[in-house]
Order: sequence, then C-alpha cells, then structure tokens
Amino acid sequence: MKRVSQFALILLTISIIGAACSNTKKSASTTVPRQDFKGTWVVTGTSIEGTDTKNLKVEAFDDVALSCFDGSEWVFPNNGYGSYTINGQDCSTGPRQILWSTRNSNGVTHLNFKRVDGLKKNQSKNVAEGYSLEITSSGDGHFIAQSPISFEGKTIYIVYDFERR
Repeated sequence: MKRVSQFALILLTISIIGAACSNTKKSASTTVPRQDFKGTWVVTGTSIEGTDTKNLKVEAFDDVALSCFDGSEWVFPNNGYGSYTINGQDCSTGPRQILWSTRNSNGVTHLNFKRVDGLKKNQSKNVAEGYSLEITSSGDGHFIAQSPISFEGKTIYIVYDFERR
C-alpha cells in the first residue's frame, strides 16, 4: 500500500512539473469566423516587429507609408466589396476599393484582400495579386493582424491593430 501511495505521489509530481514546464503561451493565431470581420474598423496603431525600425521606411500594401495607415478606416461588408480610406496628413488620402475574404487554415485565420480601384465587379475577380494578413489576436471589438515580409534575409512582421467603429 505504501508503495502504491509513493508511486501515485511520484506520478502526481511528474504531471505537475510537466504542466509547469510545458509551453503555456497561447497560440499566436486563432480561427475567427468571417462574420466577425463584417462592419467598419479603424486602425489604431501600426508597428514593425523583428528588426530595428529606426531607419526602416515601409510602404504598406504597395500604397502609402505605414504611418499613413494609423487612423485609416476599413469597411468589410457582407458582399466582400469593401474599402479602406487613408486620412493621414502628408499622405495620399482617400478611399481604396478592395475585394476581401477570409481563409482558415490549420487553426489560423487570414484576412485577404486585393485592390480593385476603378474596376467593375465582374472585372475585379480577375485581379491575381493581393495581400494576406494573419490574425494573431481577436476579441470583442478588436483584432490584431500581421503581415510577414522578408527583410535582410529574415522575416519581419508589420502589425496592424484594428478596433470596431
């Protein structure tokens, strides 16, 4: 009986140590249903992770400087034909038309879009080039998305913080 108790105590200790030493970090990505993106959002902040950003100038989405996306308004309607509007000073302001969608793969949600400025709806489906943002965090009224880019032989991330308007 004493041996069984000792064995049970050892197993309990091992399981506690194993749980304490295991990776307790929550997965960086989450699966988010498409309907959770529908509506109007504002980018409340942008940043670059993975490198010293002092002298780094980034043009996001082949459009304007990354800083111009702070305060930009994004509209994701149900039909997939949305927009984002740049409002920043010293930026090329105004709306950009997009065709947006989501894709869930291996527990990761990607927010995808392609620019379709000036195209009719039936022409926009032929645009092959687009952008993909990996959703790294999502909660009530906000989400964080990142876009990986290659820089000096390594992958860095442009991070966008969105809040529901």
